[in-house]
Amino acid sequence: MSIPDPYSEHRENYEAETAVDLRKQRLRRQSDPNPEPAVVDEDTDGEHDAGTDAFDDGDVNEVFADPYQVGQDALAANEEPAIDIPAEYGGRDFDSETAELDNRPALWGLRGRVNAALGLTRPPLPESAEARFRQSVRRVQQPLPGCMVVSVIGLKGDAGKTSTTTALANTFGTHRGRGVVAWDACENSGTLGHRAHRTTDPELGPWDILENARALASADAVSGTLGHYLRLQPTHDEVLASDSSTSRQSGIGWDECAALMAVLRRHRDLIIVDTGNNATASNWQWAVQHSDILVIPLPLRRDMAILTMNMLDGIIARGYEHLVRSALILTVVLPGDKDSVDTALRLEGWLEKEFEAIGGVGRIMRVPYEPKFASGERIRYQELGQATVEAYTNVAAEIADRLADRAYERTAEYADAYAPQEFTRPSQAERRPPRRPYSLPPHSIPQPAPQSYDADADYDRHPPREQWRPRAVPPRDQPPREDPFR
Repeated sequence: MSIPDPYSEHRENYEAETAVDLRKQRLRRQSDPNPEPAVVDEDTDGEHDAGTDAFDDGDVNEVFADPYQVGQDALAANEEPAIDIPAEYGGRDFDSETAELDNRPALWGLRGRVNAALGLTRPPLPESAEARFRQSVRRVQQPLPGCMVVSVIGLKGDAGKTSTTTALANTFGTHRGRGVVAWDACENSGTLGHRAHRTTDPELGPWDILENARALASADAVSGTLGHYLRLQPTHDEVLASDSSTSRQSGIGWDECAALMAVLRRHRDLIIVDTGNNATASNWQWAVQHSDILVIPLPLRRDMAILTMNMLDGIIARGYEHLVRSALILTVVLPGDKDSVDTALRLEGWLEKEFEAIGGVGRIMRVPYEPKFASGERIRYQELGQATVEAYTNVAAEIADRLADRAYERTAEYADAYAPQEFTRPSQAERRPPRRPYSLPPHSIPQPAPQSYDADADYDRHPPREQWRPRAVPPRDQPPREDPFR
């Protein structure tokens, strides 16, 4: 016996529920959860146009074209939600108070040796140096929207600006990957290209980018094209070295820095700028005024401390005190005897009081002395001491936190109206005209041989010429002077 199919028969009198026509459905606006009671006009007869039932309030004359029958409410602009929900900052997950600890097996210290010897997987202690290092790495890797600029500044040579720029770029490149550029913004003849681990052949510089700035900053520019002008390092960061020519009529100035940044910010995410020593130069002023954060390396010496205070006073006088309030001061105690170390520590205490007098700075951090920085050779990140790597990772984490706070305080810039033009490379300086030949002294002019004296000759009419005598020559028996460089 077969069972009848209830759906096989067509029923005209099905009245269980009203059929729904999906083509006539409309999306409703978000309504107020506590609406005010509507005022009903008793004079109206209750009839209204069926086409206006989609408008709860507003201008009924505003009708949008609706070819796909999605409804007027779907085409109208969305209204603000009635309930104000506070926006959550996703970067808080990277803060040290809320981030989870890295439970990978310890590699440093006693636990690291025990794990390697016995095959254990014990994690580092929460307060150990390895745990702090891993936490700093996570802070370095936090999201940084837009293009950020960090300037390493100072007014004294041999203060560590170039080595600090290289170490920070290597640290960010190691833990963030591509997108980090160390830029030597000196007028010319900067040393960043000579201190970087790797160079290129040929060694291209800023004028090569400026000659193609329009094409590199255009809408159809390929991101990989910029890598032709930069020097990729083993730590995945890149270096834009300064111009090495000393015979050009002009160097890198304000306009050149603006054009270079327009190209870099289009293709890269983080720019670390190495500056010169002249606070009145236009390129130095440009770097400071367009920075998100300032990093000031400060060896604890009296002359460098005085110049640093004068530099901060000048920045405040120009109206950029907010950069001083967020600046990072990296102090280092130079090697020496006990008296020099005690003097440096007293100087550090004096600096803290002076910083408070001008309104304070962001933070003062101590970094260890690295002999490889003072050697003048190329800096290889993998050859630096463990204490140096850990210290600059903590500095990079502090920079990343401050950049993240600054990024979320402002609206991200997705477009830049400035499009640089191509620059012409400055011509070589004119060669000076050749010097005039020196006038020969009278005694150096060769004279004819003296004539023999003839007693019978008539010298009243032709007197004899005075015989030429050579200059006195020092005797040969004198010992030669000692060469101090031998």
